Amino acid sequence: MADRQITQQTIFSLLAKLDDPDADLRYMSLNDLYGILTNPNSSFLSHDRGTSTKLAEGLLKALDDQHGDVQNQALKCLGPLAVRLPFESLTPLLEQLANLTASQTIDTSIPNTALRVIVDTLPHPQTGQPASQNATAAYSAVSKVLVPRLTGPTPSASGRRDSIVKGMMEKDPSKGFSSDAIDVLIKVVTCFGPLLQESELVALQASVMAIIQNDTAGTVVTKRALTAISALVLHFSDSQLNGFVSDLSATLSSSKISMVQRRHLIAAIGVIARTAPAKFGPHLDTLAPFIFSAVGEDDISKGN
Repeated sequence: MADRQITQQTIFSLLAKLDDPDADLRYMSLNDLYGILTNPNSSFLSHDRGTSTKLAEGLLKALDDQHGDVQNQALKCLGPLAVRLPFESLTPLLEQLANLTASQTIDTSIPNTALRVIVDTLPHPQTGQPASQNATAAYSAVSKVLVPRLTGPTPSASGRRDSIVKGMMEKDPSKGFSSDAIDVLIKVVTCFGPLLQESELVALQASVMAIIQNDTAGTVVTKRALTAISALVLHFSDSQLNGFVSDLSATLSSSKISMVQRRHLIAAIGVIARTAPAKFGPHLDTLAPFIFSAVGEDDISKGN
């Protein structure tokens, strides 16, 4: 108990120094907090909502620091904090970070990076093993907060009628699509793909394909979206994969799609075939004619 009280007092003392005008002192305070968070003596935080909440608030504030070194050290602290947080504190932390990704006044790459750091650090299912209780709890928080924010607009926490928060994958009128948001989606799928419900996979697929099929999406964003769809396909059920291939075929058969859209869809077929050959291979007979047609080799089979 004495050790716990000493650790609590040290944490509060270090948090108070995050308001110091000296950037070096703020950095060193975060460095000391990192040492505490990675020490077994801080395990009590998972049962101490008050202290863990103050820690989360302090780190969120430090993410908006004007000094990059301080920001980076705050990001470094978020990973070990996330695995110390009780579930009821993890959810609001994810919500606050997700809300910051829609800010028009800060560098939104910072909260997006923070989300990736947290998701990557949280307990997640291991291949070939049943999901642990901790992994299931972590998925519940990600499912409640991040998946809805990635897949579409959500009601604002303010509770005001008709108040909507835009989805992280939506196109911003001034900034365009966010490659950082796509990277968050990729991290969610990579870490929690086996636990994602089919309805979540369908919604994530729709958000990614909306970018791939958008003529105005830049090269960097499109490449990240292609990586995202190849990661998603690994977790599709047979019925979902069949539906996905049918949608691809219908779109590629249309005379209304642009050359850019056709090129992006063919690129999607290529990356998926490389990433998930066993799952996607049986569908190549359906999709190959569209590829041959696009490269002017409609009759390639006749030459053999």
